[in-house]
Amino acid sequence: MANPPPLDALAQFAASASAHACVAHLALHTADTVIALQAGRATAEGQALRHFLERTDPGLGGRVAADSAVVRLTEIDDIHRPTAVTVSALTVPVAVAFARDSTAPAQFLDALYVGQELALRLARAAGGARLLTRGQWPSLLVAPFGAAATAGRLLGLAPDRMRQALALAIAHVPRQPGRFQGARPGRWLLFGEAVRSGCMAALAAADGIDGDPELLNADWLRSVGAELAAPEKLTSDERLTGGLSIKPHASAKQALAAIHGLRALMARHGLRAADIASVEVHVPPAYAVMLDREPPRTSRLSSLVNAPWQLALAAVQPELLDDVARAAWPDNPQLAALAARVRVLADPALDARYPESFPARLLLSAAGTRHEMLVTHSPGDPELPFDAHRLLDKARRMLGNGTAFDAVRAVLGLHETPSAVRVLRGVFGYAADGAAPAHGPLHNP
Repeated sequence: MANPPPLDALAQFAASASAHACVAHLALHTADTVIALQAGRATAEGQALRHFLERTDPGLGGRVAADSAVVRLTEIDDIHRPTAVTVSALTVPVAVAFARDSTAPAQFLDALYVGQELALRLARAAGGARLLTRGQWPSLLVAPFGAAATAGRLLGLAPDRMRQALALAIAHVPRQPGRFQGARPGRWLLFGEAVRSGCMAALAAADGIDGDPELLNADWLRSVGAELAAPEKLTSDERLTGGLSIKPHASAKQALAAIHGLRALMARHGLRAADIASVEVHVPPAYAVMLDREPPRTSRLSSLVNAPWQLALAAVQPELLDDVARAAWPDNPQLAALAARVRVLADPALDARYPESFPARLLLSAAGTRHEMLVTHSPGDPELPFDAHRLLDKARRMLGNGTAFDAVRAVLGLHETPSAVRVLRGVFGYAADGAAPAHGPLHNP
């Protein structure tokens, strides 16, 4: 007798699993997503993308796509290192859109949980973070799947209909996205569209439309990840959401260990930026080129990825690490001068640590002395976790005090406050149930 398709077990999980054991963790990461949403909406790039998506689709799809894209473009949303999936960006906006003001927090968190678990399981089975070296973008790859599970749970899909939602979502999975360039790179648009397609898959399944549940199998996974694929991990019952990292600054995750290491060395040895003669940043070959490929002036994204520039900010004007918008170029010649003294080098010796961690080894020459430091974890990783106090510090640094900060504090109590879902929907801009949202009609499920 043939084994049942993996989608059967995944659909059963998505339709029935409980988030009870990790509700505080999910609330913390939802609040972190609110920081990203509000910071992203304040950027010129985020505003332009949001207006485009909501203008071209003023209904449910455009709204969810816009919110997901805006969260993701900030580079301050959370990430799962072993898969490189930024999972809250593809689930939280979906859960907010498909919830009602009266939705119980437990019901909301269950939907987040199953969407995040399925997205991470699919990414891990397909090849994890190492897919990046093959030109794949893991977050984009799994966005339809995770979004469909989240939306389907809040739609109340039974396992048989959840199975069809996930099957339709797999058929929407994008493969090779290519390199994104320009002042307004299309990566955020494509991410939002992938999330939208997952929502549509759930709505279609709820309406009785079927997909091909046998599509997701070992052959499909190998067609994505080749030798990196691990099909046996698709239905593992290991909980993956506990491995999420919160980013302390606006930066590609691959640069954060180096930023943390430089700041730690400077504090430990009482060094000033002017003391630094040179910095070597050794990282795994998988992302060495990425960290110094494009000059920081190329685009807002480049300034968040370029490691020499980010380290210069960390040493000279650390407050600018928290500037998500990067709208004005800093008028400080010390920044460019220090960035020019930073070299990024591929170090095969670090490859064994990746992708369970995103390490960096720093060799710092300063004040006539040479210092070395290996950084395997940075603040916000599970090994150096953020609590509510640290998250509120991040919110204050990036949003300032005021209503935006208050919204983050309110969402931190999501798992304990009966009215929390209504508050969260208000933060995202949804009006009370039965009324249109603040900007454009929403066809609530």
